[in-house]
Amino acid sequence: MSKHYKLILRKKNYNLLNYYLYRYNRIFIGSLIKRGRKLWAFNFYLKFKSELKKLEKFDPNIIFLFSLLKITPTILLCPYKIGGKNEGIPLPISINKKMTFVAKWTISLLRKNNKRLKIKDLIKIMIDSIYNKGSGYKSKIEYYNEGVKNKFLIKYYKW
Repeated sequence: MSKHYKLILRKKNYNLLNYYLYRYNRIFIGSLIKRGRKLWAFNFYLKFKSELKKLEKFDPNIIFLFSLLKITPTILLCPYKIGGKNEGIPLPISINKKMTFVAKWTISLLRKNNKRLKIKDLIKIMIDSIYNKGSGYKSKIEYYNEGVKNKFLIKYYKW
């Protein structure tokens, strides 16, 4: 976390939970935007929160944050060509890249099935990820297993 954000957190008496919630919300709404429709993305996000509040007893912000943290990857696979084949070299990933990666990953999971985004599908992905099942959690595990399988390739990466 940069010094700038630490100062803001100190001045406004925010805790770390509010900081992460603010960052995830901004990044998630930003990845929802397609063809410059910012208002549509914001309204979709608000409808998603209200639907989640109707279904679950807990605060929808906490459910949203916890489910995204469950799907968040721990490593990044950097592409590298070895012997004519592209391999993924596992590298550590910063917090901001993790946030961006998981938001774009979730949106791509939604768009994989249909071109139209549906709130019910997003809620299903979020709730399934909390209970360690569903497409989001499976893709995280597959991504991690591929990184573990390719950990011997770290010697080829040029720092």
